[in-house]
Amino acid sequence: MKLIEEIKKAEETGETLKKKAETEGQQLVEKTREMGEKELSNLDAAKEQLIEKELAQAQKTIDAEIRKLDEEHQETLKKINERYERNKNKALDKIQDLILKWPSSR
Repeated sequence: MKLIEEIKKAEETGETLKKKAETEGQQLVEKTREMGEKELSNLDAAKEQLIEKELAQAQKTIDAEIRKLDEEHQETLKKINERYERNKNKALDKIQDLILKWPSSR
């Protein structure tokens, strides 16, 4: 009889330990899940910061290139305007020469 009681007691203890282990396991799973979610959130925040940093650097590079292209454009435009004025003056001089020579060619 004593052996049966010890077996029942051991089974009850086993059931109690099983339930306790199950509860502790669930708690560990929840803690691990929460830690994973926090780490994931931290990684997302770090990723966003890195993206913002890279975008800021890219914007600086783009701005520098745009300034460079604007300067080149202004220089080219200045050259075009100077050439236009010179060619216009040459054309006017040639037209005036032709007009002046016209009566003498008759």
